[in-house]
Amino acid sequence: MDIDRRPALDPGNAFEQTCWSILRRRYPPEKLVYIPAEMGGDAGIEGYSTDGIAYQCYADRDSLTLRNRTDKQKGKLYDDTVKLKKYASRLEELLNGLILEHYFLMVPEFHAAELVSYAHSRAAVVREYGLSFISPTFAIHIKTLHDYPSELRAALADGAAKAAVPPPLVNATEVGLFPSDKPHLVTVLERKLAVLKASTPEAGVRALRDRFIRAFLQKEGVMASLRDWPDTWEAVELRRQLREEYLEIESELSPDDPSSRMLSLIKSYQADLEAHVSGIREPDAQRIALGQVGDWLMRCPLDFRAASRVRLIRSI
Repeated sequence: MDIDRRPALDPGNAFEQTCWSILRRRYPPEKLVYIPAEMGGDAGIEGYSTDGIAYQCYADRDSLTLRNRTDKQKGKLYDDTVKLKKYASRLEELLNGLILEHYFLMVPEFHAAELVSYAHSRAAVVREYGLSFISPTFAIHIKTLHDYPSELRAALADGAAKAAVPPPLVNATEVGLFPSDKPHLVTVLERKLAVLKASTPEAGVRALRDRFIRAFLQKEGVMASLRDWPDTWEAVELRRQLREEYLEIESELSPDDPSSRMLSLIKSYQADLEAHVSGIREPDAQRIALGQVGDWLMRCPLDFRAASRVRLIRSI
């Protein structure tokens, strides 16, 4: 797919708060000044550090594609750099003699080299304004949270930041091709769902098979995206390994019927992820839990006793 047409990631409603949480970990309090719009800011910057960097956080939530997002990011840069000249007197008072060497536009993601080029061109325009608080070498840079790895790691650990990954897109063709691409996995899945059918006759095995395949593919997509958030990815992997070790024993001993076990496992594993994986968002925890149960069904750790064995155990 053309990168311009890819869906844009919704950064959530707390990106600005997360940005400043990151910056507060980077600087001691006396070296960072926060001046949001409601405190008389809105002069082109949200704050600055005493080493000469101005900061502006921006995360639109309504872009449908990366092309839309790039256009809005360029528009934001234009509007806010114009404000540097429009509100020059106010900024001179706020900066109190500080010279700005850099301007960082903090965004959740960007995917276009043209945005970097546009930042260079807007910096040249600002230098031409002749403002007393702008350095002759003033530059504009596009930054994401990943440019602050140590601070981001700490924010994820204490829940101040969340791993932002795009919703996985799985189409009907991918689901339909999976049985021929991975026949050995689907054979195991169908065998286990046949046990479910024996204990729950009203269960639609074919529909369940395809839903678990879709959930598995979505889980794989989430985990691939979490590679950009290595601490969160590793924490999910640890919880998977621990749950899998217990699951193998549980499959041998549990007398519960398959439908009850699957529902319980999905809910408990999602709750486990949310409780022990810092930085995981609820939708991602749900997708991982659903898909991981599908994975376990296909790869053997999750198995069920035949209905006759379950009835025998319960009668003892």
